[in-house]
Amino acid sequence: MKRFGTREELANLAVYLVSEQSAYVNGECVTIDGGQWLREASPFNDLLELPDEAWDAMEAARKAPP
Repeated sequence: MKRFGTREELANLAVYLVSEQSAYVNGECVTIDGGQWLREASPFNDLLELPDEAWDAMEAARKAPP
């Protein structure tokens, strides 16, 4: 999401964890980072930084006859 979490967003998790609704949750590490961990988890994420021209060149190379 490319932003810091708000106090309210972080507080919502804390409220849930101390509530009766989370009685079945135990031993869990909750990642609250706006999806940053998921983005960093893949070796393909650097492809997001490629310009459109690079994608066009790769597509042309893929379609080129052998």
